[in-house]
Amino acid sequence: MNKNRNWIIRPALNGDVHLVVEGIRMLIAELKEKRNTTLPSTAGDVFHKIINKTIPGTVLIAETTNPEKFVGCVTVSVQEAIHKGGPYALIQELWVQPTYRSLSIGAQLILSVEQFCLEHDIEHIEVCLPNISFTRFNQTHKFYQNAGFNDYGPYMWKRIKSFYIDSTINETE
Repeated sequence: MNKNRNWIIRPALNGDVHLVVEGIRMLIAELKEKRNTTLPSTAGDVFHKIINKTIPGTVLIAETTNPEKFVGCVTVSVQEAIHKGGPYALIQELWVQPTYRSLSIGAQLILSVEQFCLEHDIEHIEVCLPNISFTRFNQTHKFYQNAGFNDYGPYMWKRIKSFYIDSTINETE
């Protein structure tokens, strides 16, 4: 557990599922600039798989100490890659409530991820930045640079399920 000022960083517990899922929903809503964003119904299941060590990674929570209040979180998955020569950590989501930003809570979450990595013999951490069109992209980029991250290149993704459904529909028309 990492303690600083009036907040602590701690591993998430099973009872934190709704707080973390809501925090991540708010992160995605902010990134998409859509307030009514929803997460998949299985989001809580993934949370439990991570904290119960069914899949490798960690979920860390930032909360104030008096009174206790959830103010942020970070989720990390552990991957294996040939080009890395072993495991590496991937920050999947990092979110701090807007009123608590610029108080070093995000930086403390990153330091706690680094500690997790050291404890698990993980030498690399990666993070994917939001789309460059995101309103706060430059601030997000600078935050990670200030935390010691280096630019590595763009990130792309593809939804397979939709692709196959769309391809099947197009082939039959």
